[in-house]
Amino acid sequence: MIAILCAIRQEISPLAACMNVSRKYNIDEIPFYQGDLNGRPLTLVQGGIGRENAIKAASCLLESTSVDLLISAGVAGGIIHGLNVGDMVVAERVGYTSQDDFDGEELQLEPDFVCKEEIVQLARQCSDDLESKIHFGNLLTVDKVISQASTKRRIGEQNSFLAVEMESAAVAEVAYEKGVDFAAIRSISDDIDDDLQLDYDNMISDEGKVKVASIALSVLKNPQKLALLSRLNKQTRRASKNLAYFMTKLVPLIETNFTN
Repeated sequence: MIAILCAIRQEISPLAACMNVSRKYNIDEIPFYQGDLNGRPLTLVQGGIGRENAIKAASCLLESTSVDLLISAGVAGGIIHGLNVGDMVVAERVGYTSQDDFDGEELQLEPDFVCKEEIVQLARQCSDDLESKIHFGNLLTVDKVISQASTKRRIGEQNSFLAVEMESAAVAEVAYEKGVDFAAIRSISDDIDDDLQLDYDNMISDEGKVKVASIALSVLKNPQKLALLSRLNKQTRRASKNLAYFMTKLVPLIETNFTN
């Protein structure tokens, strides 16, 4: 069976809407969706934002469900020119850095993870049939939201990464430990020139959930942030919709050619 792990409801909802969901349940407060996509069995997991939540969710999934392929999916921030909102990134490798200060510091990388080559090749077969532009390359997992455009540019100039996100390396780590094949597919929600100017430390809880009350208070203090939040929400919805559409094409192809 294929399983897809996303972080937040906005990422998983468009894909769940494309499925015939036969069972929805929680394990240790982690939402699971089981069913089929175009007749192919599929499990979705909403794991929460960040490394610790991704490890917990991936471990819970693989201990409770027989999985042939685990895909880390969701949105990401583009860090090179040429990646636009709604574009897809299919990872060939996933790198990770635990550093939290990128201003003037050389990027410190830990060992990376190789994505299943057959899945990358199957994704290439899908790319000609999509309106969204598909990019193939490397993703970087970080432990904090990269909100400043200048920081995105600095990271993108130092290495060969296309985009940054917060879960894929952790999901890969668990998949490797369990002997399960791994892939990572992301859709761009903010590009290299997007300067988000938001205090994400106060917007995301330790459990990886969006803190609605904190966001509302922030908007009350600075009404200009409402327009920024509205734009980011619109971009995230577009990215998630494109991701779901891509998965409706890729999952049946994988089931036919790859899984047992």
